[in-house]
Amino acid sequence: MRRPRCVCELCTCGRHRCPHKPTRIYDTGQQPYLTTEYVEKYPKYSNVSPPQSLKPKQEYQAHRGKMEGITTFK
Repeated sequence: MRRPRCVCELCTCGRHRCPHKPTRIYDTGQQPYLTTEYVEKYPKYSNVSPPQSLKPKQEYQAHRGKMEGITTFK
């Protein structure tokens, strides 16, 4: 009597996953990295301040009333 065949032995389309082979990106046994590769490669400059925001302040914005429901499309 033949043994039952696994999905990985039958299918090559890529949509079906074998229950015996893990396809997780991260292993649960590893500790997560708290810093990124960018932070490790490029040190932070201490003498440069971040740029100021260009977003207009809330106090300078005019009061916006209710919008009309009339369209100009014909």
